[in-house]
Amino acid sequence: MNLSTHVAVGAAVGYATKNPILGFFAGFLSHHIIDQIPHTDGGELHVDLKDFTRDTRIIAIVSIDFILLVFISILLFKKYGLDYPLVMGMFGGAFTDLIDNVPFWSPYLRKTFPMNYFHRFHGFFHFTIENKKNMWFGIFIQFLLIAISLKFLL
Repeated sequence: MNLSTHVAVGAAVGYATKNPILGFFAGFLSHHIIDQIPHTDGGELHVDLKDFTRDTRIIAIVSIDFILLVFISILLFKKYGLDYPLVMGMFGGAFTDLIDNVPFWSPYLRKTFPMNYFHRFHGFFHFTIENKKNMWFGIFIQFLLIAISLKFLL
């Protein structure tokens, strides 16, 4: 899943907990649960993390995801302000990808204990659609999850 999807779902489950600590853990748990839903993301491109900054496809995906993430954040902060359970749910939803999928530090972290096990744990849950003919279904799933989360929150 892209970061914007994890943040939207994390915000919804975090807000539902009404508790910042539970919100973080609910967001963290939601990350791994929704990663099991068939989806399309940059991982299907099998780009080596060292080549991340030179691959225009990845740059396009990350740019669009970032714009969507900013849009979602503005909507939520406009309505809720600094609602700690919501914010911690957002952070919990994003946490795994921020640790395990950022090309500037992830390759190094994955070589260390316990992060090597965390990477395997994260990968265990992924159900990325690799068939290019079905990639639009995976994108649709992410937009659907974002829409459901926003419907709950707005």
